[in-house]
Amino acid sequence: MAYNKMFYWSNDDEAYITNVPALPGCMADGETIEESLENADIMIDEWISLAKELGREIPAEDFERMESTNPTSVEVASYILERLNAIDTWTLQKLVYYCQAWCLGIYKTKFINDTFKDYANGPVNKRLFDTHRGRRIVRKDDYQSTHSFSDSERRHMENVIATYGNEDGDTLRRYTHSEKPWRETRGALHDGESDNKDIADELMMEYYHN
Repeated sequence: MAYNKMFYWSNDDEAYITNVPALPGCMADGETIEESLENADIMIDEWISLAKELGREIPAEDFERMESTNPTSVEVASYILERLNAIDTWTLQKLVYYCQAWCLGIYKTKFINDTFKDYANGPVNKRLFDTHRGRRIVRKDDYQSTHSFSDSERRHMENVIATYGNEDGDTLRRYTHSEKPWRETRGALHDGESDNKDIADELMMEYYHN
């Protein structure tokens, strides 16, 4: 069955963790991304078998394509804050980034018609950054939007929130720092240095594909 999977490197577990957001509690780990994804496929089968045995409803499979309404980064941020209420700006930036990155990886299409730069503290969308410059915490009342998202867009954002929404900004910063798109774009830059390069869509598409 076609369920989207999202992975990240966990320093605590010293392994790649893969989450299957549509199936609550369905997770797997592995020493490599490939092993983690393969183990997740096994866990999906076991999750579904147990659900059938217990007579529980099996969630619908994930959409095969993204029905895009061309939202801006600020509109995506507004949706995330509506769900999480108040978060630090590092967390907001990384959640919006993962909405873009995982859409490219899973659906081979952009979620947001904009770019993310290789700032020293991880991927950052400049348009969104300008709305919270100088602030540490943002709240849902700070971002009001009437944008109408498609069902597939809302489900995609919910999957990102289910996977990363409980993490703080420092943890999400470590995740993105360990991943190829940000690291490769930065090249030989030292910590704290910045060249404001755009992270290529192709890098995100290749890395987050599964």
